[in-house]
Amino acid sequence: MDTMIQQKKIGSKKMQSMLFWLCWAAYFSTYLGRLNYSACLTEIIRAEGYEKGAAGFIGTAFFFSYGVGQLFSGILGDKKKPYKMIFAGVLGSGICNGVMGLSGSVWQMAVVWCVNGLFQSLIWSPIIKLFSDWIPTSSQKKFCVNINSSVPIGTFAAYGLTALIVWKFHWRTVFFFSSLCLAAISLIWFLGSRKIRKDLEENGVIEDQVLVSQDKKQADASIWELVLVSGMIFFCIGLMFQGVLKDGVTTWIPTYIREEYHMESVISIISTTVIPIFNLSGVYLASIANRKIFKSETATSASFFVLCAGALILLRLYHGGSVVTVLILFGLATTAMMAVNTMLVSMVPIYFAPYGKSSTASGILNSSAYAGGAISAYGIGVLSERAGWDTTIMIWIFIALLGAVACTAGKPRWKRFLHNGI
Repeated sequence: MDTMIQQKKIGSKKMQSMLFWLCWAAYFSTYLGRLNYSACLTEIIRAEGYEKGAAGFIGTAFFFSYGVGQLFSGILGDKKKPYKMIFAGVLGSGICNGVMGLSGSVWQMAVVWCVNGLFQSLIWSPIIKLFSDWIPTSSQKKFCVNINSSVPIGTFAAYGLTALIVWKFHWRTVFFFSSLCLAAISLIWFLGSRKIRKDLEENGVIEDQVLVSQDKKQADASIWELVLVSGMIFFCIGLMFQGVLKDGVTTWIPTYIREEYHMESVISIISTTVIPIFNLSGVYLASIANRKIFKSETATSASFFVLCAGALILLRLYHGGSVVTVLILFGLATTAMMAVNTMLVSMVPIYFAPYGKSSTASGILNSSAYAGGAISAYGIGVLSERAGWDTTIMIWIFIALLGAVACTAGKPRWKRFLHNGI
């Protein structure tokens, strides 16, 4: 026999839309306040004379703290007020960006960017929690897919604005500008979320949702039990590889273009802005492929890992050719990784909502992706410096294939979990 609990949802389409766009703006702003460093990287190396490994270490500091922070943020999101966490995350990141513009050494920048990672880790998992708590079940997947469009658009904005500001001003100005944007969006979030909460209290609709099965004790299931039974452990491994191939590679593309094609810093940054345009399609390609072809988040993810490997093989074979073709191949590889991210970080956590663990699941999965990003932000810089870009690309190909293997290995457990629960 099942025990039902009643969960209030936002009834008004207008308020649902308002929540979505507030969440979209909040997550979009985090890309202005994190990828601005990646976009500035080649100019910082040129202007300050830092070694690539040292400059990459600053990016690693962010990814490491963000990844660790995701674990705690995910758990907190299921227990505390997620809207307060999002406000603190956006505002705190804005302050860190301002301080980053004033920092004068690698170690100062690494510490500030590490704290920035902790603040930004307070945003993603609570967004997923708000969607699972406040949005009617029939619309949750749509919201979780669409929110991912903020990633490539935020990436495009970060690289485009950085190129413009570096061209006209100094690289430090980039961080001051991002600081103002994040502060403004935190204020918009504060006012908008308060309005939504008021509407939820006064006009919220009741949606019955089974949260506790007296036979299966869903609400009592520990997250670690869920991780093992569902096969999420394989997704975590796959997402580590995805983090290397999306965030790590994206960090170093401008430097690769500058070094291999001897372009100015600003031109290499501008040329990289075409890649997020590709990446936007990955959000929707993943959703369509999953719904119409594979009908499984694991199979969809594995297929996009294979697509990424194919693009990287062509990149390796095409070494030294047209920069336009190289950018297209980088675009295909990172778009495939955007698709994997959409499946595993956005779609999968919703299945843990009946256990009251959607935010925790999201935090664990996202932290795995950023663990990969942390390793590669530093590792790719050192590897490319010592072994060259050809060897680096070969290692990327191998990592993409390992990602496909990890997702395929998790498929049987995930299928059983969806049918039988825990």
